[in-house]
Amino acid sequence: MLSKGDKPYSSKDLFTKLQAIWKVSDPWSLCSLGKGFFEFTFASQEDLCKVWAARTVNFKPGVLRLFEWEKDFNIHTHHQTHAQVWIRLWELPQEYWTERTLYEIAGAVGTPLLIDHVTRNRLFGHYPRILVDLCNALVVFIYFIKYRVYLIELFYLCDLLMFI
Repeated sequence: MLSKGDKPYSSKDLFTKLQAIWKVSDPWSLCSLGKGFFEFTFASQEDLCKVWAARTVNFKPGVLRLFEWEKDFNIHTHHQTHAQVWIRLWELPQEYWTERTLYEIAGAVGTPLLIDHVTRNRLFGHYPRILVDLCNALVVFIYFIKYRVYLIELFYLCDLLMFI
């Protein structure tokens, strides 16, 4: 997920970033398929296994999620299995607004990716916002009441996400 006004990564930028992260021994390539999908080709099985073991690359705030190639893969009909959503922690006491604590609370819901600028700099004190990667595209409303996190309402967005 990119912030408003951010430009998506070009194939060249993505290749440069991944080259620094993966550190594989043999040459590899990527091909843009459109709509944020890329095909990666590796010269050696060893490098493929090394990259595949990681499965996910966090670019903060973006996430690159690897999945095995499917026969007859079509970018227009592929269903998303994850969603990046901003969560708000209503009524969270100020003493819990430390970065570590916010990441721990958000970790109960999904994979925390980013604390927004306003929360990080304490410009607005009503609720903190954290960007979370949710498995199976669950959207969760969280309320912090009496020092416990309650998951109030769960629903799937899978059908909605295929239109995004």
